[in-house]
Amino acid sequence: MRIKIFIFFLPLILSSCMSKMHFLSSIQCDFPLHSPYPGGVLNIPINNNNIKKESPLITGNLKFTKCRSSNKYTKIIIPIPLDFKGKKISAKQEEAFLFNEYLTEKFYRESRITISDENLVNPGDDFIPRIKEEYQLSLKAKQIYTPKRLNAWEMNIPVVGQISSEFGVRRFINDQPKNRHSGIDIYAKEGTVITAPLAGEAIIASNFFYKGNAIYINHGAGLVSSYSHLSEINIAKGDLVEQGDVIGFVGQTGRVTGPHLHWEVYLMGISINPEVFLSKPL
Repeated sequence: MRIKIFIFFLPLILSSCMSKMHFLSSIQCDFPLHSPYPGGVLNIPINNNNIKKESPLITGNLKFTKCRSSNKYTKIIIPIPLDFKGKKISAKQEEAFLFNEYLTEKFYRESRITISDENLVNPGDDFIPRIKEEYQLSLKAKQIYTPKRLNAWEMNIPVVGQISSEFGVRRFINDQPKNRHSGIDIYAKEGTVITAPLAGEAIIASNFFYKGNAIYINHGAGLVSSYSHLSEINIAKGDLVEQGDVIGFVGQTGRVTGPHLHWEVYLMGISINPEVFLSKPL
């Protein structure tokens, strides 16, 4: 369904003490869930009395958002990159530490698959310009930041099916090491309905070399999600969708071994585990 009218409330406060920081004023700050591991998110409440409004918040090289959960508390939300090597994450203002959060170890398994079409594993020179262009398009899409106030960040599962590959898996394709699995693969029969897990605007609805038929949705405030390998796209770039709207159907386009949805979530350009936006684990 295409929605012609879609309303986001303007943010009450938007500040930028540092280029990597944003301020999100939201009614509900419980999501993303606190998940202190690489590929997860820190979501830590800080008493407002301990925060100095005029002092920059320092979190090393990590991006962060502030979410005002109440008159008493502000939550510091930090997406943790999959390749983060530190044992803890600290936040401070001037010389005062607001928190020191130790990370938990998380095991990510290996996945080895075989793809018979060699062009999808080692594409020829003719495909390289297209691949590079699509890479830049997707990079720009997941890094988009639109200052908007969201009522909640809790997502619905976009498709009913079975998890066939978890987030963070170390991938090998035809025995060649590839990038870490930056999303969740959900197996379902071809043609199964895919719905928007959260309201937003379609910023990409196109066919990609690797991703096949793909959609990117901008949910605002640095939150972007993507959906790949669709058999059919049901929306167009620029369409505004509500949570639960049909956006496409499960397929096996692009580099795949069978029908499934590849679902990714990015916060301020960082790929994170989509499960931290769900109230119930998959």
